This record gives sequence, C-alpha cells and structure tokens, in this order.
Amino acid sequence: MIKKGLTFGIKLTATKEGRKMAKEAFRKAFKKHKSEVRRNKRNKGATPVVPYNLIKADVKRKIKGTKLTTAAEVKAVPGLRRRILTRIERSKRNRTPGGRPQIFGKAYASDKKGKSMNITLPKKEREAIQEGISQSVRKFLSERIGRKMKGGVIKAFKGRFI
Repeated sequence: MIKKGLTFGIKLTATKEGRKMAKEAFRKAFKKHKSEVRRNKRNKGATPVVPYNLIKADVKRKIKGTKLTTAAEVKAVPGLRRRILTRIERSKRNRTPGGRPQIFGKAYASDKKGKSMNITLPKKEREAIQEGISQSVRKFLSERIGRKMKGGVIKAFKGRFI
C-alpha cells in the first residue's frame, strides 16, 4: 500500500493538526470504553460492553471520512473561509437552545405532555363561575379597604412608633 502510494505521488504524511485530532479521538474513545468496562464490573455484567476493536474501527472510519482544512488551504482558495463560517452559523441557527428537558427519578402527572386540566364547560356555566369568583374578590377587597378606613393596621403602627 505504501509503495503504491509513493509511486502515484499520494501524500501520506498527515498534518500536525490532523494527528492531534486523531489522537484526541482515540483517547476519548478509549476513555469511554474503560468507563463501560468499569460500569459493567460494578453492575456485575448488567450493562453491555462494546469490544474495543469495534470502537477503534469506528474511529478510524470517522477519521478517513474527515477532510481537514488547514490555514494554508483557506488562504489559497478564495471564498473558502466565508463558506466555512456561514456553514457554522447555519448549523448554530438550526440547533434548539438548551435541548429537551430530561426528567430523572419519579415521574408525576404534571410531567406528561398534553395532560393539563382541560375541562370543557358550556359558556353559561363558565360565565357563572367567573362571576362568582369576581364577587368574592370584590367582597374581600371591600372588607380589606373597610378595615383600613376604620384604622386597623395604621392605628397599630401609630400606637407603637409615635
């Protein structure tokens, strides 16, 4: 493979950034694999472990599919920088901020989607209930204002502080 590459003039050496990215990808995959192994050991085989050679093959496939654009290439091709920046902006716009809420532990009736208290009432009944509520509010406020007129709270303050 290497001899073929050399005869056809294919550039085999990776850039410094590319090697660094690959190293980080392998390190992250290995760390994840080790945590899976530890979790499996702790749970006595309850959680499955993906074999490391499959994980490694997956990382290699991802690296092969990644095209690394260096700073020199960006300078050489006119308009490339602008295209990269617009692509990043577009992907940011499409993302929803915060993501979906994750509920841990017990679920309550209020957590379920679309299960709010929607009670359908006829218009007349709803108006009657609303009228009753507004009358009780009016009565409460009039009593409160009446107490102030008689000097309830204010009298107590005057007596204590003056």
